[in-house]
Amino acid sequence: MLATLLVLSAIAENPAERIGRMDHPAIAEASGIVASRRHPGIFWVHNDSGNPPALFAIRKDGTLVREYRVAAPNVDWEDIATDDSGHLYIGDIGDNLGTLPVRAIYQIDEPDPAIPPLSKATLPVTRVTYFRYPGSAKLNAESLFIDDNRAFVVAKSSDNREAAMFALSLQEPAPLLRPLMAENAGSLPGFTRPATGADLSADGKWLAVCALDEVRIYRRDADGRWLPEAHLKGPKGQVEAICWDGRDLILASEQRDLFRIAERSWRSVKRPKVRTP
Repeated sequence: MLATLLVLSAIAENPAERIGRMDHPAIAEASGIVASRRHPGIFWVHNDSGNPPALFAIRKDGTLVREYRVAAPNVDWEDIATDDSGHLYIGDIGDNLGTLPVRAIYQIDEPDPAIPPLSKATLPVTRVTYFRYPGSAKLNAESLFIDDNRAFVVAKSSDNREAAMFALSLQEPAPLLRPLMAENAGSLPGFTRPATGADLSADGKWLAVCALDEVRIYRRDADGRWLPEAHLKGPKGQVEAICWDGRDLILASEQRDLFRIAERSWRSVKRPKVRTP
């Protein structure tokens, strides 16, 4: 079992710069964003609950490239992730009222936004991973990332405790009647705000997690622990999603704005002190 880490850090000033806006009317309440690993310059965005099950390919300035319908219900889509095999993963992981015993992660094959889809074409779901949390817990979550054929969900808590993480295999069958039991995967040192988004860098070395008004970056050590690297103020507005763009970070707000935190900015922040109590 990994030792508990005590994090002593001061938050750095907001280094985010506004780079665009999602003006497409259908992107009403963006809650997830991820950079494509197959199509340079493309970012995938989706809406929160209460909106149609749609996926949007946009550019960094918010310009719409393509819109797709997805063959899955949007109960409470909260985040999107990707892997190196051409898959996208939509996390239907939200549960604001704490009433949903089973949640879902939908895997789809990433389309090429340069190719116009057939009229009224819908993206099929290639795998659904239904899961529940240990015991009888019903947790709200808005953060998802994929690491080595496993999905990690970061719980959204408001009790000032460090954000809990849960892991589940994406290789095991998990139908609705036999959902997977998510495994406890520790917590994020120092992250005590309600998490609204997360993303793992393409090389698996860096993890970025955001709250409405702050961002934390973690680096993975040789033992697989996530160690705090930087603690930053977020831009004004409700930040709902975050993703890596190389070593820069892209943030999406509920007000439709897109922001960038450049690598030089977060690397210039003094690293938090960490010790094992």
